[in-house]
Amino acid sequence: MSAQALALTLLAPLILSAGLGSASLNAAPGEQPVSTSRQGAAPGLTPSPSNPALPVPTESRRLALETAGAFINDGFHVRDGEWSVRLAKGAPAFLQVTLFEGNRYWFVVASPTPGVRLRVTLHDAAGKPLGGEVWRDERATGGSRAAAGVAPGRSGKYFVGVELLDSPSGAPVDTCLVSAYK
Repeated sequence: MSAQALALTLLAPLILSAGLGSASLNAAPGEQPVSTSRQGAAPGLTPSPSNPALPVPTESRRLALETAGAFINDGFHVRDGEWSVRLAKGAPAFLQVTLFEGNRYWFVVASPTPGVRLRVTLHDAAGKPLGGEVWRDERATGGSRAAAGVAPGRSGKYFVGVELLDSPSGAPVDTCLVSAYK
């Protein structure tokens, strides 16, 4: 099996399909898919300790939007939509996105959980990592934030990976991913 085929095989169960203003999780047979969008409630989401009153915006979302807002000063526009996902250490999640040649993109993930380390990665349609800029907020308090920026060489489908690298408690954490483009 080629490295590209292996990468897609490994990504396939975790791939998420995204539109411009929403994202949806490919659920297992018989399960309700998860969808998040500012336009409506997110069916299938269950309340968590950090957000017991869904669909009230989460602290993860607030932190991600606050961080992505810094790119506005550089001419970026924050997309109207976000992806909330609960991450466990060693179990990255992937979001399929369509990116366009000539544009620049930043993907920002955040969690309000203190002391966690997050990572955002970008991959082409074959699963190969893309080069680009990376940023991680290493502050000990106020949660964790990470971002990755890219200017794709061609238009097409790409994957954004979000990963929990470290969690002091070892428990899964709530995160939110937002994106900006110009």
